[in-house]
Amino acid sequence: MDEILKIKNLNLGFIIEQNYYSALNDVNLSFEKAKIHAIAGESGCGKSVLINAILNLLDKNAKIIDGEIIFENQNLLNLNETQMRKIRGNEICLIPQDPFMSLNPLYTIENQMMEIPYLVENYKKNEVLDIIKNSLDEVRIKNIDTVLKSYPHELSGGMKQRVIIAMALVSNSKLILADEPTTALDVSVSNSILDLLVELKNKGKTIILITHDLSIVSNYCDTTTIMYLGCIMEQSSNTIKIFKNPLHPYTIALLGALPNKKGVKLENIKGQISPITQIIEGCKFHPRCNCVMEKCRFVRPELKDCNGTQVACWLHET
Repeated sequence: MDEILKIKNLNLGFIIEQNYYSALNDVNLSFEKAKIHAIAGESGCGKSVLINAILNLLDKNAKIIDGEIIFENQNLLNLNETQMRKIRGNEICLIPQDPFMSLNPLYTIENQMMEIPYLVENYKKNEVLDIIKNSLDEVRIKNIDTVLKSYPHELSGGMKQRVIIAMALVSNSKLILADEPTTALDVSVSNSILDLLVELKNKGKTIILITHDLSIVSNYCDTTTIMYLGCIMEQSSNTIKIFKNPLHPYTIALLGALPNKKGVKLENIKGQISPITQIIEGCKFHPRCNCVMEKCRFVRPELKDCNGTQVACWLHET
């Protein structure tokens, strides 16, 4: 497998009122080149924390206890801020969650794209403009000159998101981190953005897609990881396997809450996700699980292979 990124035994948390609270627990992930990798789960499951850890953009009260984040044979956790700045935007880029909040309302699109450090440092002004126009064309923006002279409020939500993706593309990054890039968009615009991500994958880009929407995962993603409260519950290198034969009760519950064509009543996951300050022994999902056993309350299960799918659940103990 040709990996671009590998996360090994990552454990991190946050110091709150002098106490340490875990946010990611023994996270092990590998990401193959030229694929769309989904990391899915409810809000508060640690998905965005993982993205920020990759980019070394964690809050000041974050503390990494153990682990490695290997990007092309170098551990990102060992790099200083100057070294990380050369990687952010150049080799790893971020498509943020909210297109409405990601652009400065006081500057035109052209002014904002012209300020991308990678371009300013490596090209002349006329060359920069050509690169910008090419990136906007790549995300299928037609009236490029008009868009460049526009302010963010003059563009639709879908157009703003395309601009943000174009900004991520100008440096020709190898790895794209997409943090719920379609959350604020309507369905038709959302689908067009996701289709664009597929096009980028087909051109050799590697994409990590953060989402809570499993319908997106089923239609667009090659691999899937299901997270809950900083732990990997289930993962597979073949997304179809998880949807055809989900193994973890959390995965089953998430799929049961999806709208379907059969007219079956949607299921609710009882309770709600716990705050980071609440200590949960054993399996993190056991307070909400319909299949909970006594062992689940005290001992956290490890990820184990089960016919090609990895699952952390005592129901599948071998």
